[in-house]
Formats: sequence, structure tokens, C-alpha cells
Amino acid sequence: MKPITFSLLLLSFLLINCNKNADIASYRGSHIQIGKEYSRYFEKEGHAWIPISINYLPENNMENMEQYFQRFSENGGNSMRIWISTASLEIEDSVEGVYNEEKFRRIDKVLELAKKYDIYIKFTLQHIRSISEKAPSSAGWSNSKALATRFKDIKEYINTPEGRHSYIMRAKALSDRYKNHSHIYGWELWNEMDALANEKEVMDFTSFMLDSIKALFPNTLVTQTLGSLHSEIADHNYRSLAKITKNDFLSIHRYLDEGSDWGQYDIIKGAIDVLTSNAIYFGNELTKNNPIPVVMNEIGAVEPSHSGPFRHYKKDRQGILIHDMIFAPFFSGSAGSGSMWHWNHYIYPQDLWSHFKRFENIIHDVDPVKEKFTPSYFEKDGVKCYILNGKKKTMIWCRDGTNNWKTELEDEIPAKPKESFAITLNDLSLKKVNKVSLYDPWQDKWDNTIHVLDNKIDVPPFLRSVVIILE
Repeated sequence: MKPITFSLLLLSFLLINCNKNADIASYRGSHIQIGKEYSRYFEKEGHAWIPISINYLPENNMENMEQYFQRFSENGGNSMRIWISTASLEIEDSVEGVYNEEKFRRIDKVLELAKKYDIYIKFTLQHIRSISEKAPSSAGWSNSKALATRFKDIKEYINTPEGRHSYIMRAKALSDRYKNHSHIYGWELWNEMDALANEKEVMDFTSFMLDSIKALFPNTLVTQTLGSLHSEIADHNYRSLAKITKNDFLSIHRYLDEGSDWGQYDIIKGAIDVLTSNAIYFGNELTKNNPIPVVMNEIGAVEPSHSGPFRHYKKDRQGILIHDMIFAPFFSGSAGSGSMWHWNHYIYPQDLWSHFKRFENIIHDVDPVKEKFTPSYFEKDGVKCYILNGKKKTMIWCRDGTNNWKTELEDEIPAKPKESFAITLNDLSLKKVNKVSLYDPWQDKWDNTIHVLDNKIDVPPFLRSVVIILE
């Protein structure tokens, strides 16, 4: 090993461990953690915490940013994923190793809003896919010119001791300022790292950096992310990631994508609830020997092979897509709601914030850690029933299978109310139910007048979906 290489690794080690030792004494146990009694969910200060989450890349316009935080918060949002490497926040924006104080102040502003609106932040440390002094304008969002002042390309940055030392030093600069912030709950190593490196490179970097970043941020969760779970190659990468037990939770990305450039599965071209639940079931199966939370970190819809935002976003004023993207992950065994992308193309312009509130309405009195929820599923009379089986509660999201985005947005056939639908206790493997609560998320109405008669629950007519809670 060259002397300079050894020196860099030793310096990184010393800096990380000094930081770690200093921080242990100040740890107050106030951050979000993996559930101690049931590790499929998160907890905060001894109580279950269910992230109602969204993605966001902040602008320089503070008024717009605050409005975004405010609208999300007042509709029940409590978690936000932000790339700290996005242009408006990137501290290393001109020369490698030089950090812009103005960008720190912008991050401070983001965190002021997070605290004001009680939204917990998961920062993504890096997202770039290239390092070059010259990059086409179309790739500007994913290229670093600053790192090109020292590294010839992205491979040198992620694979060499010098590159990894540079990555760690930038993370340390952020750690020195934010490691104890009350409203940062997680750090991601890299957004969709398999988009820029092969499997071996991704897993080697991940294994190395998880320890390093955890040492810099000992009070927060640390994870890695991969691209859309859409093909056999993607499956293989997720299987490899799941074997890295140091990864605090499994983040899954999946998009509705009708393309075929990468061997996309047919399932991701159909109903949102099906493509979403399939991904979460897959994630839970991968982690069955090391149970950790599985989250839908990115969910959205795109034109074929991610060539642009989905063509039907502008048409979907009722939120047919977002409803399924929020609800389906949780009722399939995810630790929280689905976390949508395309806030600027879909959620904001269509004013679809209320769908987060409808989700919050059904989970605010639920403790999945104490319930130790396990997911199950059955279909009946054309209705897909996604079930969370708990110790004292059973939660069911019933999704009418006769309508979806294709029928309503593509074929322009309006959804019709589902009538004469019933569930028996035998369907749910239950012997007794004392209370039935029904929530219509499309009308924002609760119905507590439903009773079990002759071992059966007759569900009133509903449009698209309904939630049933049994106790």
C-alpha cells in the first residue's frame, strides 16, 4: 500500500472515532430508532413512529419552501427525504474539499422549517452519477464539477482510498454541524448507487461506508438506496444489499414504467397497488432472517424507461395514483406510507395534499410495534384485501380491482361504487370482533355503526377503496 493511501485511511479512522467518542457523551436518546420490541417498524421515545413521507429537492426561494413544508405538515406529513447534494444545498460546490458557508446557512433554513413544522428529515448524502469538468446540460443535475478538480471520474471517487477519504471529509463537515439535530432521523449513503457502479462496487462501497457514516452520525439511522426495482438485475442488486446486515432499514424504489429498455417486469406496468405491494412483500422476504423496517423510499409514475414524468399526472385531479402510492405500501407491511417523487409535476400543481391527511386519519391511534403487525392478502368478489394482522387490531385496506389508473385515466371510464361486498371472520382467520370501524378515504368519513352479524361484515357501498379496522 502506498504511504499516502495508508495515511488517508488512518486519518479518516482517527477523525471518525474522535467524533464518535465525543458524541457518545452527548447522546440523549431522543432520535428515531428501530423498534426494540418489534424491528419491522420505527419508534420514537418509546412509542411507534410511522413515517408519512415525501421527497423534496428544496429551491432557493424560501417562501416556496416554507409553503411546501406547511402544506405537507398540516396534512399529516411528518417525514421528508431531501438530497443534501442537490445544487441549492451542496456545500462542496466549487472545489473538492472546500465547503461553502452560504450552503450551510441554506441547510440551516431547511432544518429551521423542519423543526417549526415538526417534520423529520432523512438526508441523502450524494446523488451524482458523473464527475467531469464538462457535462451536457441535460446531465448537469447528476454531475459534479467541483470533484473534477481532484478526481478524473466517478469510479476514482468511489473506489479509491483518496476518493473515499474525500467523501468522508465532506460527511464529517456535515456531522460537525448537524450530528445532534433533533429533526434529522436518517442519512442515506447515495441515491440509486447502482445507476453509476456495478454490483461489486456498490456493495463494497456500502459495506465500508455504513460503518464510517454511522460513526459520524451515531444517533441517527443510516441506509443505502438502489434504483427502481423493475427487473431481474435490480432484483439481484436488492438481494445483495439485503445481505449487508449493517444497513439499518431497507429502502425500496419502484415506479410505474411501461418501458422495456432494461427488461422491465410486466407487473410494474399495471395497477399501482399490485406493483407496490409486490415490492414490499419482496423486501420483507429478503429481510426475514434479519427483520428490519422496509420502506417505499421512492414511488411514482414515469413515461417509458424513465423518459419523463407520467403523461396522466395532469389528468389525475382526484389523486387516483397518489392514493394507492400512499396506502398500498403500509398495508403490505411497509413501516410507513409510500414516499412519492414528482412533487413538482403532480402533488403540488394538482393540490393533492389531502391524501396524506386521509392516511394520517387511519394510523394516528395505531401502534404497529405493540401490535406486531404481519401482512396478509386475499381477493374476494373482485376486491383486493390488504391486511395487517395485529395482537388487538386487524386493519384491512380494500381496493376495488375493477378500476385503476388504466381504466380511469387511460380509458376514461369513471369508477363505479362497489356494492354488496362482505367479509367474513373466516376470511380473516378471526374468531371474535368487538368493534368495527370503517373509514372512507375518498369521502373522509368514519362509520362506527357497522356490526358483525352471522360471522359477516356487510361493507356499505364504496368508491375505489375503504379501510376497515377490527378490534
